[in-house]
Amino acid sequence: MKKARIYALVGAAAMVGGALVATPASAVTCDSGTACSTTVTFTLTPGTFQITVPDSPVALANNGTPGGYAYGQLGSVTVSDNRESATPSWTVTVTGTTFTNPAGGPTIPTSSVYYCSGTATATTGSGTFTPGQTGCAAPPPPTGQTVDTGPIAYSHGTDGTGNNSATWNPLITVSIPADAVAGTFTGTITHTLT
Repeated sequence: MKKARIYALVGAAAMVGGALVATPASAVTCDSGTACSTTVTFTLTPGTFQITVPDSPVALANNGTPGGYAYGQLGSVTVSDNRESATPSWTVTVTGTTFTNPAGGPTIPTSSVYYCSGTATATTGSGTFTPGQTGCAAPPPPTGQTVDTGPIAYSHGTDGTGNNSATWNPLITVSIPADAVAGTFTGTITHTLT
């Protein structure tokens, strides 16, 4: 009985030792004076590819008057490209909806809603970052492009490699009809990353 117990303990110790020491699946034996090499590999797993936009609702800083313009910054929009790509191109396009007023009166079509991305407030990574619109300024006249055309807000070229990001704060300008009724107009601005 004593011998059996001793053998069992020795076996357990060997198993523990084996668990602690990584044994190669195969081995290469080289003669003395011969370079003996082992190839080492590792894998990078692609990360997220996403866009972050301001939470709703955003009130434009300047309300405007009938026949004039409401305008203001939308807030920071950020693209985070963590795909670790050799050709990390992406494009953000913009669409919108008609602005309506529960008090009545005329609605404001997307052809009267202007988007101006401006230059980036921050970028990371390499490659070319291109704003969809520049020269953003308070109206009149409105600057940028109307959202009914689905304009490009920002893009990144195929140059550069690896991860990148860009942040911009677009100017939104709404042309108000001369016969608009007092009240709060509501519409949406939508960014799509591809």
